[in-house]
Amino acid sequence: MENLREKILEAAVRAFMRFGVNRTRMHDIASEAGVARQTVYSNYKNKNEILCASIRHFSNQSLAAVQKEWSALETLEDKLSAYYKHSIIPSFKVITASPDARDMIGGFNAEGKAATLEAQATNITACAEMLAHYSFQGHSAEQLAEYLVLSSLGIRDHARDETQLLTLLNTQKAGLLALLT
Repeated sequence: MENLREKILEAAVRAFMRFGVNRTRMHDIASEAGVARQTVYSNYKNKNEILCASIRHFSNQSLAAVQKEWSALETLEDKLSAYYKHSIIPSFKVITASPDARDMIGGFNAEGKAATLEAQATNITACAEMLAHYSFQGHSAEQLAEYLVLSSLGIRDHARDETQLLTLLNTQKAGLLALLT
């Protein structure tokens, strides 16, 4: 059953990227997933629920990949690189691959925006836990985690291309490393 729900979420994301969240219909999601429309409705009550579930699902997948890699790394530099590799760079590629991806990642409506903020809070908490193992000049792990997550999302959202994205993320990383004591 869980695989079917994930299959529907993955199909929804493809449909949202192709048509935009506003123009995607439940029929489009069902067709993309290769299931009956009633199957989609049996798992999700409406498109908003699918949007929010998609945001949570892909955010959780990204964070799980980050945390798995963190467990094998020791240096803050490597851990920051892993965060960028699994969280920021893939979402940048999604945004630049489709003109309608931005409204999906941004949450599109109030419920979606709430799901996006929830995902950001979860990422901030995870980054704070990771940063708590280090000592910084004048800043707490929580402050730096919030800075890391929110500023890297800003970088992702405003970078012109992948080269600029990587340059700005490396600048951010250098700034965080300079605060180590």
